[in-house]
Amino acid sequence: MADDHAGFVAVSHTGNRSGAPILLLRFLDWLAENSPIEPDVLLLHGGALEWEFGRFGSKVLGRGDSKLWMMQRGLTNLKFGRAANAMAFARQAPVMWSKRDSSLILLNSLGALPVLRFLPETSTAKVVLYVHELDDSFDRTLGAAAWKLLSPRVDHFLTCGDLVTEMLVERKGIHPDRVSEQPGFVDRPREASMGTRHRRRMLGIPESSMIIGGSGRPEWRKGPELFIRMARTLVNRRPDLDPHFVWMGGPIDESPGFKMLHDINAAGLGGRFHLLGEVDDPTSVYSLLDVFALTSREDPFPLVMLEASSVGTPVVSFANGGVVEFASQGSDGPAATIVPYLDVAAMVDALIELADDPVARKALGERARDLVLTEYVTDVCGPRLLETLREVAPDLPKAFERRPDLDES
Repeated sequence: MADDHAGFVAVSHTGNRSGAPILLLRFLDWLAENSPIEPDVLLLHGGALEWEFGRFGSKVLGRGDSKLWMMQRGLTNLKFGRAANAMAFARQAPVMWSKRDSSLILLNSLGALPVLRFLPETSTAKVVLYVHELDDSFDRTLGAAAWKLLSPRVDHFLTCGDLVTEMLVERKGIHPDRVSEQPGFVDRPREASMGTRHRRRMLGIPESSMIIGGSGRPEWRKGPELFIRMARTLVNRRPDLDPHFVWMGGPIDESPGFKMLHDINAAGLGGRFHLLGEVDDPTSVYSLLDVFALTSREDPFPLVMLEASSVGTPVVSFANGGVVEFASQGSDGPAATIVPYLDVAAMVDALIELADDPVARKALGERARDLVLTEYVTDVCGPRLLETLREVAPDLPKAFERRPDLDES
Protein backbone atom coordinates (compact mmCIF):
# COMPACT_ATOMS: atom_id res chain seq x y z
CA MET A 1 0.00 0.00 0.00
CA ALA A 2 1.18 3.53 -0.68
CA ASP A 3 2.51 5.82 2.05
CA ASP A 4 -0.29 7.59 3.89
CA HIS A 5 1.18 10.98 3.05
CA ALA A 6 1.67 10.58 -0.68
CA GLY A 7 0.07 9.28 -3.82
CA PHE A 8 -3.43 8.45 -4.86
CA VAL A 9 -6.43 7.86 -2.59
CA ALA A 10 -9.66 6.40 -3.98
CA VAL A 11 -12.84 6.62 -1.90
CA SER A 12 -15.88 4.50 -2.76
CA HIS A 13 -19.19 5.18 -1.06
CA THR A 14 -19.86 1.43 -0.88
CA GLY A 15 -18.49 -2.01 -1.64
CA ASN A 16 -21.82 -3.19 -3.04
CA ARG A 17 -22.00 -4.77 -6.49
CA SER A 18 -23.21 -1.71 -8.38
CA GLY A 19 -22.01 0.40 -11.28
CA ALA A 20 -19.75 2.98 -9.62
CA PRO A 21 -17.77 0.56 -7.40
CA ILE A 22 -17.37 -1.91 -10.28
CA LEU A 23 -16.03 0.89 -12.49
CA LEU A 24 -13.55 1.94 -9.81
CA LEU A 25 -12.34 -1.65 -9.45
CA ARG A 26 -11.69 -1.87 -13.18
CA PHE A 27 -9.66 1.33 -13.04
CA LEU A 28 -7.68 0.15 -10.00
CA ASP A 29 -6.87 -3.12 -11.77
CA TRP A 30 -5.72 -1.19 -14.82
CA LEU A 31 -3.54 1.09 -12.66
CA ALA A 32 -1.95 -1.93 -10.98
CA GLU A 33 -0.91 -3.40 -14.33
CA ASN A 34 -0.05 -0.21 -16.19
CA SER A 35 1.39 2.31 -13.71
CA PRO A 36 3.59 2.52 -10.62
CA ILE A 37 0.67 3.99 -8.63
CA GLU A 38 -0.17 2.06 -5.46
CA PRO A 39 -3.55 3.43 -4.41
CA ASP A 40 -4.93 3.76 -0.92
CA VAL A 41 -8.56 2.63 -1.10
CA LEU A 42 -11.26 3.60 1.38
CA LEU A 43 -14.78 2.13 1.46
CA LEU A 44 -17.26 4.21 3.43
CA HIS A 45 -19.43 1.08 3.70
CA GLY A 46 -18.77 -2.59 3.03
CA GLY A 47 -20.49 -4.93 0.60
CA ALA A 48 -20.16 -7.93 -1.70
CA LEU A 49 -17.13 -6.45 -3.49
CA GLU A 50 -15.23 -5.86 -0.27
CA TRP A 51 -12.89 -8.80 -0.87
CA GLU A 52 -12.03 -7.52 -4.36
CA PHE A 53 -11.20 -4.07 -3.01
CA GLY A 54 -9.16 -5.91 -0.38
CA ARG A 55 -6.63 -6.74 -3.09
CA PHE A 56 -5.62 -3.08 -2.81
CA GLY A 57 -5.43 -3.11 0.98
CA SER A 58 -8.72 -1.26 1.26
CA LYS A 59 -9.95 0.02 4.60
CA VAL A 60 -13.69 -0.18 5.35
CA LEU A 61 -14.86 2.75 7.48
CA GLY A 62 -18.38 1.45 8.13
CA ARG A 63 -19.44 -2.19 8.41
CA GLY A 64 -22.85 -3.42 9.41
CA ASP A 65 -21.34 -5.06 12.51
CA SER A 66 -19.32 -2.00 13.55
CA LYS A 67 -20.52 -0.64 16.89
CA LEU A 68 -19.80 2.95 15.86
CA TRP A 69 -21.66 2.47 12.58
CA MET A 70 -24.64 0.86 14.30
CA MET A 71 -24.76 3.68 16.83
CA GLN A 72 -24.55 6.27 14.05
CA ARG A 73 -27.43 4.65 12.15
CA GLY A 74 -29.55 4.50 15.28
CA LEU A 75 -28.91 8.15 16.10
CA THR A 76 -29.68 9.15 12.51
CA ASN A 77 -32.98 7.24 12.58
CA LEU A 78 -33.87 8.96 15.84
CA LYS A 79 -33.02 12.32 14.19
CA PHE A 80 -30.18 13.09 16.60
CA GLY A 81 -28.12 14.66 13.83
CA ARG A 82 -25.31 16.14 15.91
CA ALA A 83 -24.71 12.92 17.80
CA ALA A 84 -24.74 10.93 14.54
CA ASN A 85 -22.18 13.33 13.06
CA ALA A 86 -20.01 12.75 16.12
CA MET A 87 -20.07 9.00 15.42
CA ALA A 88 -19.17 9.64 11.76
CA PHE A 89 -16.32 11.86 12.92
CA ALA A 90 -15.00 9.10 15.16
CA ARG A 91 -14.99 6.63 12.25
CA GLN A 92 -13.73 8.81 9.41
CA ALA A 93 -11.81 11.81 10.70
CA PRO A 94 -8.60 10.01 11.79
CA VAL A 95 -8.33 8.25 8.43
CA MET A 96 -8.96 11.41 6.39
CA TRP A 97 -6.44 13.31 8.51
CA SER A 98 -3.81 10.74 7.52
CA LYS A 99 -4.57 11.41 3.82
CA ARG A 100 -4.23 15.19 4.06
CA ASP A 101 -0.93 15.36 2.13
CA SER A 102 -1.83 12.93 -0.64
CA SER A 103 -1.42 14.05 -4.23
CA LEU A 104 -5.00 13.26 -5.20
CA ILE A 105 -8.22 12.08 -3.56
CA LEU A 106 -10.74 10.60 -5.99
CA LEU A 107 -14.27 10.52 -4.60
CA ASN A 108 -16.14 7.92 -6.62
CA SER A 109 -19.78 9.13 -6.63
CA LEU A 110 -21.77 11.72 -4.71
CA GLY A 111 -22.14 9.31 -1.82
CA ALA A 112 -18.44 9.75 -1.09
CA LEU A 113 -18.54 13.57 -1.01
CA PRO A 114 -19.53 13.90 2.69
CA VAL A 115 -16.16 12.45 3.72
CA LEU A 116 -14.68 15.86 2.85
CA ARG A 117 -16.17 17.11 6.13
CA PHE A 118 -13.32 15.30 7.84
CA LEU A 119 -10.47 16.31 5.54
CA PRO A 120 -8.66 19.20 7.24
CA GLU A 121 -8.85 22.61 5.60
CA THR A 122 -5.05 22.66 5.52
CA SER A 123 -4.95 19.59 3.25
CA THR A 124 -2.82 19.97 0.14
CA ALA A 125 -4.51 17.07 -1.67
CA LYS A 126 -6.31 17.78 -4.91
CA VAL A 127 -9.88 16.47 -4.87
CA VAL A 128 -11.75 15.00 -7.86
CA LEU A 129 -15.42 13.99 -7.62
CA TYR A 130 -16.61 11.41 -10.16
CA VAL A 131 -20.37 11.97 -10.51
CA HIS A 132 -22.42 8.94 -11.59
CA GLU A 133 -25.82 10.34 -10.62
CA LEU A 134 -28.65 12.30 -12.23
CA ASP A 135 -31.17 14.57 -10.52
CA ASP A 136 -33.28 12.07 -8.58
CA SER A 137 -30.29 10.16 -7.23
CA PHE A 138 -28.52 13.45 -6.56
CA ASP A 139 -31.40 14.73 -4.42
CA ARG A 140 -31.74 11.45 -2.50
CA THR A 141 -28.00 11.16 -1.90
CA LEU A 142 -27.04 14.70 -0.95
CA GLY A 143 -28.94 17.66 0.46
CA ALA A 144 -28.62 21.18 -0.91
CA ALA A 145 -26.85 22.40 2.23
CA ALA A 146 -24.18 19.70 2.04
CA TRP A 147 -23.62 20.40 -1.67
CA LYS A 148 -23.24 24.13 -1.02
CA LEU A 149 -20.76 23.47 1.76
CA LEU A 150 -18.64 20.77 0.17
CA SER A 151 -18.68 21.28 -3.63
CA PRO A 152 -16.31 24.31 -3.44
CA ARG A 153 -13.69 21.99 -1.96
CA VAL A 154 -13.70 19.86 -5.13
CA ASP A 155 -10.96 20.85 -7.57
CA HIS A 156 -12.43 19.03 -10.56
CA PHE A 157 -15.53 17.05 -11.48
CA LEU A 158 -15.73 13.98 -13.70
CA THR A 159 -19.06 12.98 -15.21
CA CYS A 160 -20.15 9.74 -16.86
CA GLY A 161 -22.15 11.41 -19.64
CA ASP A 162 -23.63 14.50 -21.26
CA LEU A 163 -26.73 14.61 -19.06
CA VAL A 164 -24.67 14.56 -15.87
CA THR A 165 -22.51 17.38 -17.21
CA GLU A 166 -25.65 19.34 -18.06
CA MET A 167 -26.99 18.80 -14.53
CA LEU A 168 -23.79 20.04 -12.87
CA VAL A 169 -23.37 23.07 -15.10
CA GLU A 170 -26.97 24.20 -15.58
CA ARG A 171 -28.62 23.16 -12.32
CA LYS A 172 -25.84 22.84 -9.75
CA GLY A 173 -23.81 25.93 -10.62
CA ILE A 174 -20.49 24.30 -11.55
CA HIS A 175 -18.38 26.18 -14.10
CA PRO A 176 -17.79 24.13 -17.29
CA ASP A 177 -14.01 24.52 -16.90
CA ARG A 178 -14.22 22.41 -13.73
CA VAL A 179 -15.90 19.49 -15.49
CA SER A 180 -14.56 16.69 -17.72
CA GLU A 181 -16.51 13.76 -19.15
CA GLN A 182 -15.32 10.20 -18.62
CA PRO A 183 -18.02 7.69 -19.54
CA GLY A 184 -18.09 4.26 -17.98
CA PHE A 185 -16.15 1.35 -19.42
CA VAL A 186 -15.98 -2.44 -19.27
CA ASP A 187 -13.25 -5.03 -19.60
CA ARG A 188 -12.97 -6.78 -22.93
CA PRO A 189 -15.18 -9.88 -22.67
CA ARG A 190 -13.62 -13.26 -22.18
CA GLU A 191 -15.15 -16.49 -23.32
CA ALA A 192 -18.14 -17.37 -21.20
CA SER A 193 -17.17 -19.79 -18.43
CA MET A 194 -20.32 -21.82 -19.05
CA GLY A 195 -21.67 -22.63 -22.52
CA THR A 196 -25.01 -21.07 -23.38
CA ARG A 197 -26.63 -24.43 -24.03
CA HIS A 198 -25.50 -25.75 -20.68
CA ARG A 199 -26.72 -22.61 -18.91
CA ARG A 200 -30.07 -22.90 -20.70
CA ARG A 201 -30.40 -26.43 -19.40
CA MET A 202 -29.42 -25.37 -15.90
CA LEU A 203 -32.18 -22.72 -15.97
CA GLY A 204 -34.68 -25.03 -17.64
CA ILE A 205 -35.14 -22.83 -20.70
CA PRO A 206 -36.08 -24.62 -23.96
CA GLU A 207 -33.77 -24.20 -26.96
CA SER A 208 -36.56 -22.56 -28.97
CA SER A 209 -37.42 -19.90 -26.36
CA MET A 210 -36.60 -16.23 -26.75
CA ILE A 211 -34.63 -15.00 -23.70
CA ILE A 212 -34.93 -11.39 -22.53
CA GLY A 213 -32.73 -10.05 -19.75
CA GLY A 214 -32.86 -7.23 -17.24
CA SER A 215 -30.61 -6.15 -14.41
CA GLY A 216 -30.32 -4.00 -11.32
CA ARG A 217 -31.25 -3.75 -7.67
CA PRO A 218 -35.03 -4.23 -7.42
CA GLU A 219 -35.75 -0.59 -6.66
CA TRP A 220 -37.81 2.21 -8.18
CA ARG A 221 -34.97 3.64 -10.29
CA LYS A 222 -34.32 0.35 -12.11
CA GLY A 223 -37.99 -0.29 -12.93
CA PRO A 224 -38.28 -4.00 -12.06
CA GLU A 225 -42.09 -3.76 -12.06
CA LEU A 226 -41.93 -2.31 -15.59
CA PHE A 227 -39.85 -5.30 -16.66
CA ILE A 228 -42.55 -7.62 -15.26
CA ARG A 229 -45.29 -5.66 -17.06
CA MET A 230 -43.30 -5.98 -20.27
CA ALA A 231 -42.99 -9.72 -19.70
CA ARG A 232 -46.72 -10.17 -19.09
CA THR A 233 -47.60 -8.15 -22.19
CA LEU A 234 -45.14 -10.02 -24.41
CA VAL A 235 -46.43 -13.41 -23.28
CA ASN A 236 -50.01 -12.31 -23.95
CA ARG A 237 -49.22 -11.01 -27.43
CA ARG A 238 -46.74 -13.61 -28.66
CA PRO A 239 -46.99 -16.89 -26.76
CA ASP A 240 -45.48 -18.57 -29.82
CA LEU A 241 -42.11 -17.04 -28.90
CA ASP A 242 -42.25 -18.99 -25.61
CA PRO A 243 -40.35 -16.10 -23.97
CA HIS A 244 -38.30 -16.52 -20.80
CA PHE A 245 -37.01 -13.68 -18.65
CA VAL A 246 -33.75 -13.44 -16.71
CA TRP A 247 -33.11 -10.77 -14.06
CA MET A 248 -29.69 -10.22 -12.49
CA GLY A 249 -29.26 -8.21 -9.31
CA GLY A 250 -30.43 -8.32 -5.75
CA PRO A 251 -31.42 -8.54 -3.04
CA ILE A 252 -34.45 -10.48 -4.24
CA ASP A 253 -37.56 -9.94 -2.13
CA GLU A 254 -35.63 -8.57 0.82
CA SER A 255 -36.49 -5.21 2.34
CA PRO A 256 -35.83 -2.57 1.12
CA GLY A 257 -36.74 -3.24 -2.46
CA PHE A 258 -39.55 -4.11 -4.81
CA LYS A 259 -41.09 -7.54 -4.11
CA MET A 260 -40.51 -9.10 -7.53
CA LEU A 261 -41.64 -12.62 -6.69
CA HIS A 262 -45.08 -11.45 -5.61
CA ASP A 263 -45.84 -9.82 -8.97
CA ILE A 264 -44.17 -12.57 -11.00
CA ASN A 265 -46.28 -15.26 -9.39
CA ALA A 266 -49.47 -13.20 -9.33
CA ALA A 267 -49.05 -12.57 -13.07
CA GLY A 268 -48.66 -16.28 -13.75
CA LEU A 269 -45.08 -15.88 -14.94
CA GLY A 270 -43.35 -18.07 -12.37
CA GLY A 271 -42.32 -20.73 -14.87
CA ARG A 272 -40.81 -18.16 -17.22
CA PHE A 273 -38.88 -15.99 -14.78
CA HIS A 274 -35.34 -16.64 -13.55
CA LEU A 275 -34.12 -14.42 -10.71
CA LEU A 276 -30.36 -14.91 -10.50
CA GLY A 277 -29.52 -12.42 -7.77
CA GLU A 278 -25.97 -11.05 -7.84
CA VAL A 279 -23.80 -12.72 -10.48
CA ASP A 280 -20.00 -12.85 -10.33
CA ASP A 281 -19.65 -13.26 -14.10
CA PRO A 282 -22.52 -11.33 -15.74
CA THR A 283 -20.95 -11.58 -19.19
CA SER A 284 -21.78 -15.29 -19.29
CA VAL A 285 -25.43 -14.40 -18.73
CA TYR A 286 -25.50 -11.58 -21.29
CA SER A 287 -24.18 -14.06 -23.86
CA LEU A 288 -27.23 -16.21 -23.21
CA LEU A 289 -29.75 -13.45 -23.98
CA ASP A 290 -31.44 -12.67 -27.26
CA VAL A 291 -32.17 -9.09 -26.13
CA PHE A 292 -31.41 -6.99 -23.07
CA ALA A 293 -34.37 -4.82 -21.95
CA LEU A 294 -33.31 -1.74 -19.98
CA THR A 295 -36.33 -0.58 -17.97
CA SER A 296 -34.59 2.00 -15.77
CA ARG A 297 -36.29 5.28 -15.04
CA GLU A 298 -32.98 7.06 -14.55
CA ASP A 299 -29.55 5.76 -15.58
CA PRO A 300 -26.79 8.26 -16.41
CA PHE A 301 -24.65 5.85 -18.49
CA PRO A 302 -25.49 2.30 -17.42
CA LEU A 303 -22.68 -0.22 -17.21
CA VAL A 304 -25.19 -3.02 -17.87
CA MET A 305 -25.77 -1.47 -21.29
CA LEU A 306 -22.04 -1.63 -22.03
CA GLU A 307 -21.68 -5.15 -20.63
CA ALA A 308 -24.53 -6.52 -22.74
CA SER A 309 -23.34 -4.68 -25.83
CA SER A 310 -19.76 -5.91 -25.40
CA VAL A 311 -20.87 -9.46 -26.28
CA GLY A 312 -23.17 -8.37 -29.09
CA THR A 313 -26.45 -8.62 -27.18
CA PRO A 314 -28.80 -5.92 -28.53
CA VAL A 315 -30.32 -3.43 -26.09
CA VAL A 316 -33.87 -2.07 -26.08
CA SER A 317 -34.41 0.80 -23.65
CA PHE A 318 -36.76 3.54 -22.59
CA ALA A 319 -35.58 7.00 -23.62
CA ASN A 320 -33.71 7.67 -20.42
CA GLY A 321 -30.29 8.93 -19.44
CA GLY A 322 -27.10 7.89 -21.15
CA VAL A 323 -28.54 5.10 -23.31
CA VAL A 324 -29.88 7.71 -25.74
CA GLU A 325 -26.40 9.22 -25.99
CA PHE A 326 -24.91 5.77 -26.53
CA ALA A 327 -27.47 4.78 -29.19
CA SER A 328 -26.70 7.88 -31.26
CA GLN A 329 -23.02 6.91 -31.60
CA GLY A 330 -23.52 3.75 -33.62
CA SER A 331 -22.01 3.53 -37.08
CA ASP A 332 -24.42 2.85 -39.92
CA GLY A 333 -27.37 2.98 -37.55
CA PRO A 334 -28.25 3.18 -33.86
CA ALA A 335 -26.31 1.21 -31.26
CA ALA A 336 -29.51 0.52 -29.26
CA THR A 337 -33.26 0.63 -29.85
CA ILE A 338 -34.92 3.48 -27.96
CA VAL A 339 -38.65 3.61 -27.19
CA PRO A 340 -40.63 6.40 -25.46
CA TYR A 341 -40.15 6.78 -21.73
CA LEU A 342 -42.13 4.18 -19.72
CA ASP A 343 -44.02 3.05 -22.83
CA VAL A 344 -44.17 -0.68 -22.08
CA ALA A 345 -46.28 -1.40 -25.18
CA ALA A 346 -43.67 0.27 -27.40
CA MET A 347 -40.93 -1.78 -25.76
CA VAL A 348 -42.87 -4.97 -26.46
CA ASP A 349 -43.35 -3.87 -30.09
CA ALA A 350 -39.57 -3.39 -30.40
CA LEU A 351 -38.84 -6.79 -28.86
CA ILE A 352 -41.28 -8.52 -31.21
CA GLU A 353 -39.76 -6.75 -34.21
CA LEU A 354 -36.30 -7.99 -33.22
CA ALA A 355 -37.62 -11.50 -32.56
CA ASP A 356 -39.15 -11.64 -36.03
CA ASP A 357 -36.07 -10.24 -37.78
CA PRO A 358 -32.93 -12.08 -36.60
CA VAL A 359 -30.81 -10.32 -39.23
CA ALA A 360 -31.72 -6.89 -37.85
CA ARG A 361 -31.26 -8.17 -34.29
CA LYS A 362 -27.76 -9.40 -35.09
CA ALA A 363 -26.84 -6.15 -36.86
CA LEU A 364 -28.01 -4.08 -33.87
CA GLY A 365 -25.92 -6.17 -31.50
CA GLU A 366 -22.86 -5.97 -33.74
CA ARG A 367 -23.07 -2.18 -34.00
CA ALA A 368 -23.23 -1.93 -30.22
CA ARG A 369 -20.37 -4.38 -29.76
CA ASP A 370 -18.15 -2.52 -32.24
CA LEU A 371 -18.83 0.77 -30.47
CA VAL A 372 -18.06 -0.61 -27.00
CA LEU A 373 -14.88 -2.41 -28.06
CA THR A 374 -13.64 0.75 -29.77
CA GLU A 375 -14.58 3.43 -27.22
CA TYR A 376 -15.72 1.95 -23.92
CA VAL A 377 -13.22 -0.67 -22.80
CA THR A 378 -10.77 -0.39 -19.92
CA ASP A 379 -7.60 -0.44 -22.02
CA VAL A 380 -8.90 2.59 -23.95
CA CYS A 381 -10.52 4.53 -21.11
CA GLY A 382 -8.02 3.76 -18.35
CA PRO A 383 -5.25 5.88 -19.93
CA ARG A 384 -7.71 8.70 -20.63
CA LEU A 385 -8.89 8.73 -17.03
CA LEU A 386 -5.36 8.69 -15.62
CA GLU A 387 -4.31 11.59 -17.85
CA THR A 388 -7.34 13.61 -16.74
CA LEU A 389 -6.43 12.97 -13.12
CA ARG A 390 -2.81 13.96 -13.83
CA GLU A 391 -4.01 17.28 -15.24
CA VAL A 392 -5.46 17.98 -11.78
CA ALA A 393 -2.55 16.46 -9.85
CA PRO A 394 0.53 16.61 -12.13
CA ASP A 395 2.79 14.84 -9.62
CA LEU A 396 0.90 11.58 -10.10
CA PRO A 397 3.11 9.09 -11.98
CA LYS A 398 2.49 8.44 -15.66
CA ALA A 399 1.42 5.10 -17.03
CA PHE A 400 4.17 2.74 -18.12
CA GLU A 401 5.27 3.01 -21.72
CA ARG A 402 4.63 -0.28 -23.51
CA ARG A 403 6.32 -1.59 -26.61
CA PRO A 404 3.82 -1.94 -29.49
CA ASP A 405 5.08 -5.44 -30.34
CA LEU A 406 4.36 -6.58 -26.77
CA ASP A 407 0.87 -5.06 -26.89
CA GLU A 408 0.12 -6.91 -30.12
CA SER A 409 1.13 -10.23 -28.58
